[in-house]
Amino acid sequence: MIDMENINLIKSIAQDIETIKKSLSSIQVKRWLNTNEIAKYLGYSKDRIYKLKEDAFIENLHFYKKTGKILFDRVAIDDWVVGKENNDLIQSKRHIVDNILSSIKKI
Repeated sequence: MIDMENINLIKSIAQDIETIKKSLSSIQVKRWLNTNEIAKYLGYSKDRIYKLKEDAFIENLHFYKKTGKILFDRVAIDDWVVGKENNDLIQSKRHIVDNILSSIKKI
């Protein structure tokens, strides 16, 4: 048997869930981040980001220069963090080598 007090709690919980759903639907994750934002996102210092920009990140893949600003692509950076792009690059290179070897075998 459900008493009246619990019915009121169910109404309150339903209202809370609706409020949370509205809040979540209004959150927009930015794809393009400036140097400060990408540093905060990754938990690195700005100096570390500049070092990565020079040594590890690829222009027009991980970052773009627009009107004097550097914008980092969060999606490409996420792939870099988990190593996905390295796997894709290895697979691509392997495919190229396989094609070259098969064409040599035909000769």
